[in-house]
Amino acid sequence: MIRVIAREPLPPSEAASGRRLADPDLLLKIADQMQRAALPDNALADKFSHILHDLRMGGTWKRTNRGRLPITEEMIGAHILPDADGEIAVLDLGASDGITTLELVATLRKVFGNRTRAYMADVNLFLLRYRKGPLFEYRAANGEPIMARIGRLGLRLAGGRNGDGASDPIGGLYLGCAALRRSMRLDTRIPLVHPFVRNEPAITAMELDCLVREATLVDRFLAVRASNVLNLDYFTTSQLHAAVGNIHFYLRDGGCLLVSRNHDVPGGETENGSIWRKIGSRFVHLADFGVGSEIKEAVDGWTPS
Repeated sequence: MIRVIAREPLPPSEAASGRRLADPDLLLKIADQMQRAALPDNALADKFSHILHDLRMGGTWKRTNRGRLPITEEMIGAHILPDADGEIAVLDLGASDGITTLELVATLRKVFGNRTRAYMADVNLFLLRYRKGPLFEYRAANGEPIMARIGRLGLRLAGGRNGDGASDPIGGLYLGCAALRRSMRLDTRIPLVHPFVRNEPAITAMELDCLVREATLVDRFLAVRASNVLNLDYFTTSQLHAAVGNIHFYLRDGGCLLVSRNHDVPGGETENGSIWRKIGSRFVHLADFGVGSEIKEAVDGWTPS
């Protein structure tokens, strides 16, 4: 369905479901305004995150906002077993724009001081904008089509991980214009990492797919957080087994894995999750919050292949 491109960030209640589309170009404008501001502006910062609410990439919505994961922050701070004087390194999987990673760092600093360092990981750290005359197409780094626009009219192209919500017939017609799409040229790269996060030296942003093992991260972290990413809607049982195996590979012995998911409730959201400790070749369950993680059984029963 062709929709109108909003001139301002969509409110969270309308993002991902309304008759308008968020304008990805506003990410550049807002980042510039934040850079020019004399003091940190939280209202402006929230607008950046609100635009990501309406982006679907890799089959998942990049939903994020400040204050969304306080329980996970407290749980990690309470269960990390720090080295005597080493770095407190945490991997935040599926971190979206990283604003909740920034809050995690702030929480851990209260406990461990400036030894805290976080690595925010997401499959997509940039949105690529291609152009042919007045036609623009936004794509992920792997070429996945996300959105097309002419002027203030836009067309969502991205579908879900399991084929749900795929493009409508108009989108299908557009995607069938192979010659036109090949003729488009890269116009700009739009950063998806929040400006506040880019200015925090204790956070490193990295492109990482939880299903692809990164050899350089072996035994690197004291904790891994996977919030709103490892769930039964996004992954099959075998994929979850692979992701948990990669996390086991990344954690030091004695390190913590926290998996959680937010659910909408009247007036806001609730956090549900579980935390485990890596002990040898397995994960030992430590605690639940809310109703616990929906993939608790998969983690409890995980063994090396």
